[in-house]
Amino acid sequence: MAVMPLPSRSDFDVIFKSPDAKSSSRDFLMIAKLNTEIKDQRIGFITPKKKIRRAVDRNRFRRVIREYLRRHEPFFPADIVVIARKTPDDLWSLTYQQFLNRSFAKLFKNLEKACGK
Repeated sequence: MAVMPLPSRSDFDVIFKSPDAKSSSRDFLMIAKLNTEIKDQRIGFITPKKKIRRAVDRNRFRRVIREYLRRHEPFFPADIVVIARKTPDDLWSLTYQQFLNRSFAKLFKNLEKACGK
């Protein structure tokens, strides 16, 4: 499966109106909605300057999460929105992968409950 970007504001609005699953941490909030019309996983980011000051950190935040999803085959075709809350302390270290493992495991578990598997 590929990871594609969410193309439009209306796609974001659909997810915000009725999410199927949520997962939060101190660094970000993830909201997901199952999408059976597509085979690929789509992801969108909201990374405000107020929360993550440096552009380098905002881009790294997006890149790390996108790459995580590419490497770990997602279980569900879903649309995911990731909202940044603050700059992660260990964004530039390899231990951030373990943090993402826990966060996405929680999100996929909630999606599993939503789809009734």
